[in-house]
Amino acid sequence: MKLSVLLMLGVVGAMLVDYSLTSGSPLDRARVLVFVALSLGMALAAAVVVDVLVIRPLVRLSTQARRMQALDYAEPFAPTGMDEPHELGLALEHLRQRVVAEREELRRLNAELEARVEERSAALAEAQRELLARERLVSVGRLAAGVAHEVNNPAGVILGRVGLILDDPSALPAEVIDDLRVVARQAERIREITGALLRLGRPSRGERGAVDLAAVARSAADLARHEAQLKGVALRVEGAARPLTGDAAALEQVVYNLVRNAVQASPEGAAVTLTVSARQVVVEDQGTGLTPEVIEHLFEPFFTTKALGEGTGLGLAVAHGIVRDHGGTLVAEARPGGGARFVVRLG
Repeated sequence: MKLSVLLMLGVVGAMLVDYSLTSGSPLDRARVLVFVALSLGMALAAAVVVDVLVIRPLVRLSTQARRMQALDYAEPFAPTGMDEPHELGLALEHLRQRVVAEREELRRLNAELEARVEERSAALAEAQRELLARERLVSVGRLAAGVAHEVNNPAGVILGRVGLILDDPSALPAEVIDDLRVVARQAERIREITGALLRLGRPSRGERGAVDLAAVARSAADLARHEAQLKGVALRVEGAARPLTGDAAALEQVVYNLVRNAVQASPEGAAVTLTVSARQVVVEDQGTGLTPEVIEHLFEPFFTTKALGEGTGLGLAVAHGIVRDHGGTLVAEARPGGGARFVVRLG
């Protein structure tokens, strides 16, 4: 609008100057006035055209641009006018769409980055917890190995002396013989416990070779079958696996510990299932299950849920060390339908 007014004023000023400088007859001056009037009308018409076709569309585009910025680019441009103003509106709308798309892409990338940071942070925290747990197990294992050495020697002496006495039991009363046999059994139990402590301190690194996990599972089940039959618990072995490299005896010890624990935790008439697949063995029982508090401490040395005198709390700790020594993991879970599930995954 300001441009139109300036254009009109410029034309009118030029006409008036021309009129004032014109000399001659009144007819000439009248012609000049007519020319001025015509020029003024044409300037007015041109100003109106320029205002309608250029100025007003530009003003509307400017208003939309300010409104778009205030609304955070949410409202689309509505191109107005013709020719260049219309093209300018289309260009501004295209620019707005690019800004919106790039901002959405930036939000998506930020969200993805935050998710990755959270994921890596959680993985780092889990790795730190695992490292602390391993360091604690190693420290306890070293302490246990030292204690085992000190205890194993007198236990061996007791077993040796009792064995010598029982070699010629004819001169001893029957009650003394029975007591000596009890002493021998308890001394043997001491040696078993100290042996487990030594294995905890130094996980088995026996000769590695091809291992059939299915055969290991069947062998471990056979070792525990008599105890299962006495308790009325069924044992089932399912699945097959390709051979892998490992210590067959040590892995059999792991599976046997898991199966024996499952049998002891199962009520009469229940079943314990061993499922073998690829590089994994799963042992499931139908016992009382595991609480989150128990799972948290389950693989710690000397932690046990059994009654006093029924367990040492070393079997799962030793099994955990053997599996870790094979580059795998041993995980305990509570089954949704009741009971427990132990998963051995080998690396």
